[in-house]
Amino acid sequence: MLNKLDDFPIHQTPEPIAVPITSDRNVYDRTWFNGYTTDGAYYFGIGIAIYPHRKILDCAFSVVERGGRQHCFYGSRRAPIERTEMLVGPFRLEVLEPMLRTRVVLEDNATGLACDLTFSARTTAIQEARQTLWSGDRRAMDSTRFDQFGRWHGVISHPDGEIKVDDRSCYGTKDRSWGVRNVGERDVGGAPMPPPSVFFLWAPLVWDDHISHAIFFDGTRGARRRSG
Repeated sequence: MLNKLDDFPIHQTPEPIAVPITSDRNVYDRTWFNGYTTDGAYYFGIGIAIYPHRKILDCAFSVVERGGRQHCFYGSRRAPIERTEMLVGPFRLEVLEPMLRTRVVLEDNATGLACDLTFSARTTAIQEARQTLWSGDRRAMDSTRFDQFGRWHGVISHPDGEIKVDDRSCYGTKDRSWGVRNVGERDVGGAPMPPPSVFFLWAPLVWDDHISHAIFFDGTRGARRRSG
């Protein structure tokens, strides 16, 4: 189960990089972005995530212009062993410079939605506190995230027209997270447990002369949940 990353001194366990440290079926590794202008002319969202034990790699791209229709592309495939292969059909994500520049390409496809966009980070990577959520004595969520603020440059085309994305006016947030979180169907079998609940408010904001990032990870009674 070797992949290209095994040639780098980055191992955290005795296993190859392709083998997650946990056997939890909900282990994941994800990249998510958004892009927007200060005048609200358009907004787009991008996501790609791998679920190694579910053997799935999926992605999505969506854009909407003010007063227009929303256009979406979704793709899914069997997860490759090669973790550097962030490719789902016509969609691909390229890490040009780690934590500095990322390129997202959606080639022409049946949806009529396509893009060639480059995200350039304008801040350092901001590591959030580890987030854990328990269901009885089992971790239902255990994840780490880092965020970056940046700008976009490139082009988006869709059935209703084209958007020229200019890094002088298009801002964005990059969200990288990994660990374990509930996805898909609920666990079955055994004595029933009340589902865990959490109040999660995640608010990265860009102002004229600074950025701010507020996070609330609270329980049902408003108390702050303990991070790992």
